Amino acid sequence: MTIATGSNKRIVFLDRDGVLNVDRYLTYRPEQFELVVGVVEGLTCLQTLGFEFIIITNQSAVGRGQISEEQVGRFNKCLVDELAVHGIRIKDIFVYPHDPVFGSGQYRQDCACHKPKPGMFFQAADKYNLRLSECYYIGDKKADVIAGFNAGCTTILVETGVLDDEHIYPGASPDFRVRDLPRAARVIAGECALEQLRSLDNTWGR
Repeated sequence: MTIATGSNKRIVFLDRDGVLNVDRYLTYRPEQFELVVGVVEGLTCLQTLGFEFIIITNQSAVGRGQISEEQVGRFNKCLVDELAVHGIRIKDIFVYPHDPVFGSGQYRQDCACHKPKPGMFFQAADKYNLRLSECYYIGDKKADVIAGFNAGCTTILVETGVLDDEHIYPGASPDFRVRDLPRAARVIAGECALEQLRSLDNTWGR
């Protein structure tokens, strides 16, 4: 689902469940929708800094036959519309619907797009001509950390979701770990300020 055309702005990639909306395990019905506390504040701050947002989400329940792609699309629209009410624009959403083990038919695939593999990031980079090393990825699971690392992004783990995979990826450490999305936004704002200082230092040193 494409929300807007490409630009030269930098990107913050966002996981969906547990980062933007409350994770209710199978989260697909509009009546389940609830923004995580602080999402509007955090995204507004980042948007003010000039960042745009792309959602990267595994939805393997589609592959297992528990929900449909249409239901995922309706929920995503609900999320995008609610954020738009607050002046926040989502540039694009990349969804991985397959399950490499329990999927059936066309949905039983083990491709490079299932996080922690970085395929969806590479698709976004190709589509929007992005430098992934200049992008951030905010997730709530260790699989998100590994996916962002594999893509070359700076990774931020927020503690607003269900962190249920630490035992699977015990050695996966994010670049930053914070309580919520507003704190993640402050981390990124600080990184941007440091970049500006380095740029000034280089200019004065000439």
